[in-house]
Amino acid sequence: MSNPTNDDVGREPNSQPPSSGWGSPPPSSGWGASQSPSQSPSQPPSQSPGPAPAQPQPPQWVPPPAQQYGGAQPGQWDQSPQHFAPAVAQPPAQSGSQWPTTQLPAQSGPQWSTSQEQQPYAGSYGAQWAGQSTGQGHSGPARKKSNKTLYAILGAVVALALVGGGLFFFLSGDDITYQGRDIVEPEKVLTDAESALGGLVEERNGATNDATSCYFVVRNAETTDIEDGLVCGPVLFVDGDEGQPYLTFPLEGSAGDGDARLSVAAEPDSAEPTELANPELLRRPDGTSPPDGNGGLAVPEPPRAEKGIFTAIPSEGVELEPTPSTARIGSPTMSIDVTAIGEPERYGQGDDARRPAEGEKFVAFEIAGGLPEVGPQAEFSVTVQVGDEDAVPLPDGVDPSGGPVTVAISVPESTEDVNLVVTEGTLVQRLSVITGEPDPGNIALWQRENRSQSLTFSQGINVRASQPGFVTEDFLATLTLSRVVLAYFSGPNFDRAPSAPGQAFLGLEADLNIDGDSGLGLDPPFWSLTLADGTVLPALDLNDNPDLIQIVFEVPASFTGGTINFGGVVTSASGFTVDSLGAVLSIPVAIPEG
Repeated sequence: MSNPTNDDVGREPNSQPPSSGWGSPPPSSGWGASQSPSQSPSQPPSQSPGPAPAQPQPPQWVPPPAQQYGGAQPGQWDQSPQHFAPAVAQPPAQSGSQWPTTQLPAQSGPQWSTSQEQQPYAGSYGAQWAGQSTGQGHSGPARKKSNKTLYAILGAVVALALVGGGLFFFLSGDDITYQGRDIVEPEKVLTDAESALGGLVEERNGATNDATSCYFVVRNAETTDIEDGLVCGPVLFVDGDEGQPYLTFPLEGSAGDGDARLSVAAEPDSAEPTELANPELLRRPDGTSPPDGNGGLAVPEPPRAEKGIFTAIPSEGVELEPTPSTARIGSPTMSIDVTAIGEPERYGQGDDARRPAEGEKFVAFEIAGGLPEVGPQAEFSVTVQVGDEDAVPLPDGVDPSGGPVTVAISVPESTEDVNLVVTEGTLVQRLSVITGEPDPGNIALWQRENRSQSLTFSQGINVRASQPGFVTEDFLATLTLSRVVLAYFSGPNFDRAPSAPGQAFLGLEADLNIDGDSGLGLDPPFWSLTLADGTVLPALDLNDNPDLIQIVFEVPASFTGGTINFGGVVTSASGFTVDSLGAVLSIPVAIPEG
């Protein structure tokens, strides 16, 4: 059946029937009765008088049944009444609004003309258009218009309107409720949540895909009431769990009894996504559902660090190799131990994780402050130098004196020379944080842990003292040696250094008692040191005061053992001579390696 045209629908109905050509005057009630303006059907145009044929008694009008949900509503052109008024066959209107006088004979029951092009609007409440021109006659009563056709037309109109506005929502806010109340603009609530999610993903270097959306969550399958939170996903962050891809954003509803306006929080209730408990309870106005699992989403890689970045990093999860004890730079202010080194592919966990900049690599190392060395203090600094570039200080906030700290610097992949540089005054020392090897110019002794030996040597020796003009006497001298110590700086003010960074002083903690008078000393010629290879080293006196003596031996910093010799003949400038009469005390000493 054809639909009424816009002109048909908009035509002003004639509230009065014609005086002739339309049948008997309308009764006061029942079929053909006058309708109120809101119910008045359209009437055919008036026509010239003509002989009135005998009219059959029409059946009484039966009111339509009570309105049902989803049924036709009054005033809609697609309604289907329970009974139709019998239509008297009339030809189409002629010019001048005249009707021809020829009429079909009265028949029992409603009749349809086989030549008519259009039936007039049947004049009763709830009546619909009886027919439209099809070019052919009808042999039976009018059929109800298909609701499927109507719904298709309405759906197309609604779809065009929504698509034109950028949205396509099939359901309304009535399909979900908040505490029993309809929700105002539920699609805007979801849009706000998805905007917050997008900002969070950008900030945290997360990952989403085309299926990522936000959803209302109904409390159970039998209700339209939603929970106080929106579920959004799938979304994954660095080091996340692929099986836990959904965040929950809290919702807050307006007070009152009217429709609820919902606002969504800017942050989720937990920073880490969780597993989706029940996908069947998720709702969206557009009817879409979440994908299976995480929708094929993969955990994202950490973002890349800035080129040349130098920063403190967490040591957890960073694979570094421990270094030998020689990876150390001593200094009178504070020693620096490099305890681990490496070139990790990344550092940090989760949002703090980073990969090297494109074309660069990380050089990471762990440093810790140690006890100061004995020596003169001066301006102190710890820096890192890449190749021939200017040295850069440690990152802000990095203080190795507080305990181990791990740092990483991003350098070009081809870089083979990255050094930790410790400067104290004019003393500059370096250590490779790629190989862990100290520079050859460093103070070698300060890379050692073992630098002393405790002794319990005490032995007497007869000596003869003589001087021209004085009586010669023999005395018993007792030598006690309690300790030998390797040191780089020595002397009364600890400012005397050996001849080279690879050398050290071997000092003695000794006492010489002659005839009950202790604390005496004998000049260097009374002392010597025989090394393991047979080399004999002379003693040195580091005290410039002629009345005091400080005996030391300059040895390689790698010294591990030898024999201290005490005995001989010593003659001072005044002619005073001490002679052990050929006897020599030999004291073996040994200091472990390392």
